Amino acid sequence: MTKAKEIESLLEPVAIKEGYELVDVQYAKENGDWVARIFIDKDGGVTMSDCEKMSMLFGAVLDETIILKDSYVLEISSPGLNRVLKKEESFKRFIGSKIRLQTVEPINNQKNFLGNLLDCKDGKIKIDDVSNGIFEINFLDIKKANVETEF
Repeated sequence: MTKAKEIESLLEPVAIKEGYELVDVQYAKENGDWVARIFIDKDGGVTMSDCEKMSMLFGAVLDETIILKDSYVLEISSPGLNRVLKKEESFKRFIGSKIRLQTVEPINNQKNFLGNLLDCKDGKIKIDDVSNGIFEINFLDIKKANVETEF
């Protein structure tokens, strides 16, 4: 299990208890420092006050465990407009939205998809790709996915 997954497993129950969705966790070395970057969301969006509150809670939980042995910088933020989609619940929430996704392996010689998310059920999503029409893609085949915001 990666360090980011360990952090996610530890903090997700805390987020849920406080009424937040834990959208994504990243853990990487940046400019010589370890950074734990945690993205949260809730109905109505996330405020700076929400980030401060969850930073205190998450920091306390992380400091009580031995998951992160090195010193680290903890960053809490909203997922932003082009939020990452990882969990089935997130995909369901954004049915009807334009998404961009990349698959692990090509599907009909295509790895990159952009189009409207039509459905999400039974471990699969259905997307109407702007270039090649409708595809049904298993969650396990998705490398990464984001909501695509249009301006």
